Amino acid sequence: MHRSITIEDLYRIKFLSRPCISPDSQRIAFVVTTIDEQEHEYRSTIWMVSIDGGEARRFTMGASNTTNPSWSPDGRWLAFVSEREGEQSDKDDKEQKKNSKGKSQVWLIPTDGGEARQLTFMQHGASNPVWSPDSRHLIFSAAVGPAEEETGEGKRLPKAHVIDRLWYRLDGVGFIYERRSHLFLIDITGGDPQQITDGDWDDGDPAWSPDGKRIAFTSNRVEDRDRWRYFGSDIYVLTIHDQKTGELRCLTDSTRSCYAPSWSPDGKTIAFLAAPKLASANHVELFTIDADKGGELRDLTSEFEGSCADSTNDDMSNDHMIPSPPWSPDGKTLYVLATHRGATRVFAIPSDGAGKQPQTLTPGNVYVRDFSIDHSRNTMALLVEDPTHVAELFVCPTSSPGELRRVTGFNDALIDDVALSTPEHMPYTGVDGWPIDGWILKPHNFDPTKKYPVVVEIHGGPNSQYGYGFFHEMQLLAANGYVVLYTNPRGSTGYGRDFALAVRGAWGVKDSLDILAGVDALLAKGYIDEQRQGVIGGSYGGFMTNWLIGHTDRFKAAVTDRSVVNRASFFGSSDIGWEFADDDMETTPWDDPELYMRMSPITYVKQMHTPLLIIHSEQDLRCGIEQAEELFAALKYLGREVLFVRFEGQSHGLSRGGHPKLRLERLRHIKGWFAKHL
Repeated sequence: MHRSITIEDLYRIKFLSRPCISPDSQRIAFVVTTIDEQEHEYRSTIWMVSIDGGEARRFTMGASNTTNPSWSPDGRWLAFVSEREGEQSDKDDKEQKKNSKGKSQVWLIPTDGGEARQLTFMQHGASNPVWSPDSRHLIFSAAVGPAEEETGEGKRLPKAHVIDRLWYRLDGVGFIYERRSHLFLIDITGGDPQQITDGDWDDGDPAWSPDGKRIAFTSNRVEDRDRWRYFGSDIYVLTIHDQKTGELRCLTDSTRSCYAPSWSPDGKTIAFLAAPKLASANHVELFTIDADKGGELRDLTSEFEGSCADSTNDDMSNDHMIPSPPWSPDGKTLYVLATHRGATRVFAIPSDGAGKQPQTLTPGNVYVRDFSIDHSRNTMALLVEDPTHVAELFVCPTSSPGELRRVTGFNDALIDDVALSTPEHMPYTGVDGWPIDGWILKPHNFDPTKKYPVVVEIHGGPNSQYGYGFFHEMQLLAANGYVVLYTNPRGSTGYGRDFALAVRGAWGVKDSLDILAGVDALLAKGYIDEQRQGVIGGSYGGFMTNWLIGHTDRFKAAVTDRSVVNRASFFGSSDIGWEFADDDMETTPWDDPELYMRMSPITYVKQMHTPLLIIHSEQDLRCGIEQAEELFAALKYLGREVLFVRFEGQSHGLSRGGHPKLRLERLRHIKGWFAKHL
């Protein structure tokens, strides 16, 4: 007899990430993250498993978190990133070691077993190690900037922040105005790393050419780069020989945001992912460009409805991967992770031009969170989840699409123990006759002759999607007797750029009606109690929750999470607020204040009568805490029923990767609020 899933089951979930298949396709390294029930902390370690399955074994030991496994091309070494402390070995700079203490650094460990060795000692830490083709060098990313001042007891001294740039904060990180991310080259035998990029900008996404003589990377070096932060990166190629840098060339024209460059086997072409700077709607396409000359781009996915990035929602992780698209050995095929109609899958895309539809290598109603491919491009290691299964590792031959074989079962005990609801796909017609996807989760032992309360979940973005991700929160609501409805209204990704752009400058106007049309389609099925309708959403979903309760009284309870309520104040209080002026509103709050207020839920606060639970993190830099404070003060002043729960020290991603104890607390408040009012 299966039991109902509980809030506390969050602590039983094993979160898998970063699959990395060995060059010979025999083993997969990956990260397993668990929650320490005593300390209420995440613990991440690297594990190893054969592609044939069998028992997975832990590969890194110790209490410190280890992440980012990366095989050397010759298969002898595994590079990884860890906060553990190691010996300085051949280094005699004790001050350098002291300054790097407690920071994530790059380590090496023999893949046939042995002791790990610390390779970097960067004062702000190091990340993302990338191997040279000859397995002799690594490129890694590291921040460059002044160190924090400390007292003699090692305590951080307070400081005055002198700000002279537009983009100076980042949610989940904090102040970034004094630091820039650059690329470093290091010999795996040790020694001092060589900084190979520099300047008042950030560099990332390094990729070695097949001959090891050039490095492609992304960088935003235009004069007004702060206006576009990292969404405006170009593709650069740097020549390197005997650890000395040479010619640097920019291949692209700064009209697009470029990511994840990948060299063709012959070194003549670079594939990369990109979206327009303006009106991108988070719809990403696959391009190729001449690696020597740059110039004309070839768009390989102009006819593809999907977006070549992961934008599927779940509450298992804050990570949304954009892996570099690997080439087949003959250069005729590229493999990409793409979001499409509720799923994220791996697709094979011909490299000889647009007009050919991609082939799905991982069909079905699945969410492929990440993937890795072996040197011969015959076998993929995939991290796959669906609405009733937490992500596990699978393998799939590229020659046999759909032949997914599971090789881990870290969450089998939990999944076998609890009763989970399988979503029912509910396509329906939205405003203007637009087809919309919706899904229904029903309570256990559902009886169609009874009447059930409904909770409508609204995703963030708006340019993201619901679909086939695993949601602990939604399963919990279904286990507590609610029918859960979630939809992809206009503005969602995975349905083409035009669909995603349909809410540009008009949040709430027709997307809200798409959502309500889904509620009406569900009501028509006859098993919903019309007097017990609830709504919940986070970020843009929180905006939409605020908008809905300001325009209708049909909902008897609402929860707004990390929301936006005032589009004008959001411009300056968010770490990226000004980008929405250019990319969404197409004007500023001072040029058209009437538009900004008309498009702000706070304008309709007098019409809000629905009992409202406001959830917000105090260190949320994406949608600042002042957004929640404005709404709470107004509703309280008006004498409405409202409860404000503030989470100390947390950022925008609390529900997906925040402090474990506070994630439980958040779910308890949501459960309690709906229990009280529905």
